[in-house]
Amino acid sequence: MAGENPGSTPSDVQAMMRQLRISYVAELEDKLNEIEAALLALEDAAQFTQHIADSYRRVHSLKGSAGTYGIPIISKICHQLEEYLNLGVDKPEKISRQVLDQCLSHVDLMRQAREMVSRGAEHFQEIDEQLESLRAFLLGDRYSVMVVETSKVNIRLCGEILSGFPLHVTVLDNGVHALERLLHEHYHILITGYEVKMLNGLALVAAVRLSNRQNQNIKAILLSSQKQRLFRRDTDPDFMIPRDARFPENVSTAIQTCLTQLREAAL
Repeated sequence: MAGENPGSTPSDVQAMMRQLRISYVAELEDKLNEIEAALLALEDAAQFTQHIADSYRRVHSLKGSAGTYGIPIISKICHQLEEYLNLGVDKPEKISRQVLDQCLSHVDLMRQAREMVSRGAEHFQEIDEQLESLRAFLLGDRYSVMVVETSKVNIRLCGEILSGFPLHVTVLDNGVHALERLLHEHYHILITGYEVKMLNGLALVAAVRLSNRQNQNIKAILLSSQKQRLFRRDTDPDFMIPRDARFPENVSTAIQTCLTQLREAAL
């Protein structure tokens, strides 16, 4: 008949996606076993570089597929496991048994999450608490910093400036992805460029400030090639630093001020 669309209806598509998700969860144990085997292979010092790359690739792939099938708790665990693996990616040496045990604990958490998802769970507070404990081990005496930048030159420059401080640095180039992580993972300091993908830096800071989540009062530093107007409102960043001749000095000063305030607040 004229005007009739023979394609699938929305309910058909939803039913298909539900079935694909069920199949994905059922197959997840095999993927976790593969990741666990890849992690255990890191004990082979002679092939460490190869095994660390394989482990990272598998975890990164699982993180993406979990997001596709709407299982953010798995993606969240994978995010943090990647940070653990980054301890060895740039240093071709054997990971300590203690760090390896922490990596394997993330796989255990994913198994726990899989079981909960298969039973229809939507809240994962216990897993979040265990994940936060593992994050505390990762950080040690360091503070966690997220850098959101698109320019490789600026990322490298920020890395050089931050290397002199007791910091664990996570780098992202997408404002929306940064916001997703800031809504679920604890960070002490946010450093963001103004012009980043999907969500500009000023909007990113404002969204975090208005989120009523654990990072609502995060120390925020906005970097900009142009002078941005701040409105002295609760959603503004703590510092706005232009990229001029004093940029490295001003960033260092801002970081030192943030760390001093964080230490005083912890007393």
